Amino acid sequence: MRVTSLGSGSSGNALLVEAGPRGRTRILVDAGLSSRILIERLQQAGTHPKQLQGVLVTHEHIDHVIGLPVLMKRYGIPAISAPATLAALQHSFASGIWPVDTGALVTTAAIAPLLTKLDSSENEEVSLPGVDPNIALPEVSPESGMLLHGEGKPVVPTIAMQPGSRRLIGDIEVVSFPVSHDAVAPSGYLITAGGCRICIAIDSGEVTPTMLEAMHHADLLILESNHDRERLIRGPYPYALKQRILGPTGHLSNDQAADAVLQTWRADSVRWLWLSHLSRTNNTPKIALQSMIRRLEKAGANLAQIHVSVSPPGMGHVWDSAQLWHEPSLWEMQH
Repeated sequence: MRVTSLGSGSSGNALLVEAGPRGRTRILVDAGLSSRILIERLQQAGTHPKQLQGVLVTHEHIDHVIGLPVLMKRYGIPAISAPATLAALQHSFASGIWPVDTGALVTTAAIAPLLTKLDSSENEEVSLPGVDPNIALPEVSPESGMLLHGEGKPVVPTIAMQPGSRRLIGDIEVVSFPVSHDAVAPSGYLITAGGCRICIAIDSGEVTPTMLEAMHHADLLILESNHDRERLIRGPYPYALKQRILGPTGHLSNDQAADAVLQTWRADSVRWLWLSHLSRTNNTPKIALQSMIRRLEKAGANLAQIHVSVSPPGMGHVWDSAQLWHEPSLWEMQH
């Protein structure tokens, strides 16, 4: 199994997962980059959008789905997510109104200049203009298995996946699990192929027992480490937004991420950890990394058993299970 981080953070999130002979099964987890950037980064990773079997969507916030309409409409790639999330995407397709991670809503017209800005400066943090959060979304007649557009005509297939369910996508087995975030049905994913497992747990305000169970099985854990609590409290965000981020349906702090890792530590195996979805205002890669390492050392963890890094907003890390067998140092454990 090969995992490539295409982007992580407030400017957008997307992961490419490949498995099977010659990587014949390829899926995205989220498509939160502008379509141009997303397609360019897929090509850098050696993948054409037509080779994707689907997009696992964690939730409907725009930093996770902004590139999804082009993938679905132009290439016919199905969105795979909880039924409520698919319904929320139907609303956004039909209404042109998209939810933002701050709790506001944006219109398609407001997104257009944002996409231009992202395309010209892909690593710049961009603030999304909001519209009335109480705006009424139009009712859309759902049709099982299809995303509706225009006059109710189906344009691309969707695949409903209830949180807690299991599905086989080619050579990849996916288990969905619920996370705690202010979206309609936010999900994390445990992905298995070739005897290896990756767990993706981002955008959650707290760590639940269900999340911990999924994390426990991961060889590669992609875990949110969104903010440094003191930096957030003292920072420039409005009080209401700070409370939202700190709340149980907001985002994980560096300390919460460390607590989760320590609760799922396995003394009998080597594992990899990507700290993800960092806030550029309330965190830095150095702070997040040092916080995690410090907590691990304080707990007496064997740092020879874990490889920790931070996922950047641009093209990021590659984790290839096949190559790991040829790097004995990555599997060494001190006794």
